[in-house]
Amino acid sequence: MPLGFQHGRANSFADKDYLILSSDVKFLRTLFFQALRAEEADETVYRKANKELKDNLEGIPGVPQNVKELFQISLMYEQDPTEKNFKAMHQKVLHMSAEDIKIAGRLFLEMLQHANLVERNHRVRRWREYKRGDKTVKSSSSQTLQDCFKELMEKGFTPEQIRESLLRQNTELVFTAHPTQAARRSVLTKHATISQLLELHDKSGPNGTTKLTPLQRTEILSALQESLLGIWRTNPVRRHKPTPEDEARYGLSVVEESLWEALPDHYHAVDYALKKIGCEPLPIDCCLLTLGSWMGGDRDGNPYVTAVLTKRVVFLSQWRAAHLYWTEVDQLLWDLSVAGPGNKEIQEEVRIAFIARINGIKSNHSRGTLKKNHSLTSVHNLLAPFDFYRPQLETEENYRQVLTHIRARLAATVRRATALSQEQPFKPDPLYMHYSSTSELATDLVRIYRSLHECGDGILAEGRLKELLWRVHTFGLSLTRLDIRQESTRHMDVLDEVTSYLGLGSYRTWSEETKIQWLTNELHSKRPLIPPDLPCSAPVQEVLDTFRMIAEIGSEPFGAYVISMTTSASDVLAVRLLQKEAGIKEHLRVVPLFETKLDLENAPACMELLFKNSWYQANLSSPPQIPNIGWEPHQEVMLGYSDSAKDAGRLASVWGLHKAQEALVELSHKYKIKLNLFHGRGGSVGRGGGPQYLATLSQPAGSVQGWMRVTVQGEVIDHYFGLPSIASHTMERYTTSVLTATLTPPKAPSDDFREIMQRLSETSCNKYRSIVFEDQEFIEYFRTATPDFELKGLNLGSRPSKRKQGGIESLRAIPWMFAWTQTRLQLPVWLGVGTALKSEIDNGNLKTLQDMYNDWPFFRSTIELLEMVLAKTSKTVADYYESLLVPEDLQNVSSKVWEEFENTMKSILQVIRHEHMLEGDGSLSSRLAIATRVPLVDPINVLQVRSLFP
Repeated sequence: MPLGFQHGRANSFADKDYLILSSDVKFLRTLFFQALRAEEADETVYRKANKELKDNLEGIPGVPQNVKELFQISLMYEQDPTEKNFKAMHQKVLHMSAEDIKIAGRLFLEMLQHANLVERNHRVRRWREYKRGDKTVKSSSSQTLQDCFKELMEKGFTPEQIRESLLRQNTELVFTAHPTQAARRSVLTKHATISQLLELHDKSGPNGTTKLTPLQRTEILSALQESLLGIWRTNPVRRHKPTPEDEARYGLSVVEESLWEALPDHYHAVDYALKKIGCEPLPIDCCLLTLGSWMGGDRDGNPYVTAVLTKRVVFLSQWRAAHLYWTEVDQLLWDLSVAGPGNKEIQEEVRIAFIARINGIKSNHSRGTLKKNHSLTSVHNLLAPFDFYRPQLETEENYRQVLTHIRARLAATVRRATALSQEQPFKPDPLYMHYSSTSELATDLVRIYRSLHECGDGILAEGRLKELLWRVHTFGLSLTRLDIRQESTRHMDVLDEVTSYLGLGSYRTWSEETKIQWLTNELHSKRPLIPPDLPCSAPVQEVLDTFRMIAEIGSEPFGAYVISMTTSASDVLAVRLLQKEAGIKEHLRVVPLFETKLDLENAPACMELLFKNSWYQANLSSPPQIPNIGWEPHQEVMLGYSDSAKDAGRLASVWGLHKAQEALVELSHKYKIKLNLFHGRGGSVGRGGGPQYLATLSQPAGSVQGWMRVTVQGEVIDHYFGLPSIASHTMERYTTSVLTATLTPPKAPSDDFREIMQRLSETSCNKYRSIVFEDQEFIEYFRTATPDFELKGLNLGSRPSKRKQGGIESLRAIPWMFAWTQTRLQLPVWLGVGTALKSEIDNGNLKTLQDMYNDWPFFRSTIELLEMVLAKTSKTVADYYESLLVPEDLQNVSSKVWEEFENTMKSILQVIRHEHMLEGDGSLSSRLAIATRVPLVDPINVLQVRSLFP
């Protein structure tokens, strides 16, 4: 039986999906080995029916004999995962040289990436089959638009109500650059190529929709080999730490190469699903999705993100956006070859543009350049820039005339952004002014769209032009809106130096009441507070420079100003005052970020102080003007998942977040202020990650009201948005989950459920903290049992791994979780849960816990995520790390950890009433994902331990 799951997790590996995945993994691996042998791919590989295919490393130059033997042992371990075969891998690795280990590690890593690519391709394949009507494909949840609409109608909602809710809906995805994306962009690009080739390979297979010639099939195989070998020849390790600008460029590349293509597909899918229930399509200015970014704006703990860097990233983003729009408009010039004047609005636009260009030429030429006897065509020849298309010859095609003008303005926008991103001067062209706002570009394109419909050519408007308008409203002139994030103490430092300089005393020492009163008075005041020549420290000057940079550029390219480690109302008012002092005309909305357990508990009281403040109530922030939602004052609050989990453990963290949301919703109703929640979810479960669909549906009632903002962490961007097909799938899940949560929020839990959950939270937190923070030996156990020290030396991201020097409390949540992931123990996710659940079960509350699992979406999603993580843990592997790396005098900590692990495993199974983890039908995708990876991850763990062993 092939290797599947630890702890008896396997159900049946005769499953069709597993056989397909196994075959695909072997197919890609065989192509890879053939490429290393310099053998050409042929039809035997394509058919995947030849059992004589070489699944070994023989004949590959440069691969030592020890590595070849280790690979053969790993194949035996895959088929028979016994302790004997695991020890055989260990014995073989013990006798390998450092160079052998390096080569073996690289080989297994590449094969693991092949499994990842195959599994991702399989998800897309199954998604498409499901949407084509294949009822044999199991879906863990109804995430397609048509399924979602059907379920809502079955619950009593009319098609009109569904469409109306979509009109008021917006989900903003905020990309972050958090440093656990270990793969280089050079490698990720090749991964995307392989994924696209695998999709084409599927379509041309026996059951595919595309019939290819033998030559075309061979070309696909050759292209796959080229990419596989290209990755092998590429150094997978960054020799230099990426800069914040490098991270921003990566984020923009994902938008350009994936989301740009996926967005129209998503809107077409929405319109088609609406049509199926008898509704009109969404209007062209409906923004179901928008994008934000922290890449280049997140300066919390990152000294390399400066005002100069942020300014450069803003113009870099505008340059890429304008270039993409230029390309689309250039294509429209060929599409809209309509002979005719258009409606009156288009005719007037042509006339105004013509006069403006004439005046521009007059200002740049001596008097008499334009003679009275010039024909219209000759004037167009003079006005039009050199162009392959030569629009000046088609004076009767008004749409092309307008598009030529739009394209020229976009070219000017490209030139301006390019110059400013390189800190070079830019001189505007009086003939073609650059676009300074998204609304300008949208207005120009809408004129054409409207005219085509009014003149009876509406079909022409519904193709490329409509798709371009969707993109303009979604991506704007910057592709993403850049958030600014800074730690609260940095603003306190600024005001402390200001008040000290002005002789008002030390701001830092004032009481909260005094701070709020003083800040409010200054916000009301019309006189400036901060002298332009204020003598200050370099860190304070950098904060002031950031606000002045925002004032100089303007607010449009920016999203929110996020205050990390917010502890008080004065933290928010301080940022509003600093914006006022910098002369920012349209203030960025200020978003307090509550991160630790204590801060989450104090969040409602902090916000109530703000809501009671007369100045603050009269000057509430606003989101960017989203066309379908408009301008509406509101309060946005960000909730931190990573730090609260590191601070209190997973169970206490999620319950604290849940209660904070409930209290904030209640508070917003009390003061009649619209509340928008920004979820700072991490990539891994230990940092608030996991399936977003289930997470959205388990939010408290009233917390999702058609609008949601959520981070997409750097390490999972490629997973969810790396390909247009994957990105389209992800967009659909976000849209359906927010729609469902808005119209059918979950019922509030009973008092009994809440009481038990509160006890679970407190008990688990006490157990977690007693080990992680109170046991003096734990920090040493952590450092010896995990590759924490070695991970710090990797060039994963631009940001330091610690906020400051110290122990666990100073370590950022990302490297904390990443270190435990390496050992397959995932300790931060489950530590404390076993003690809490066991306590309730021992007190006779097992039936209530089972009822909570069945009837309360929040509790069910929490337990299911724990189940998934526990299924991925490996006691065999984690024990192996400990046996070789952890000193004997730390075994006391180890015994506490393993006792808690066993309690957690047993208690979770009792609550979900299963014998094994991931036993239910809804866990099929997780079972498959684990089954394809474990045979490759285990040998990598063995190699890593040998590298760490002194």
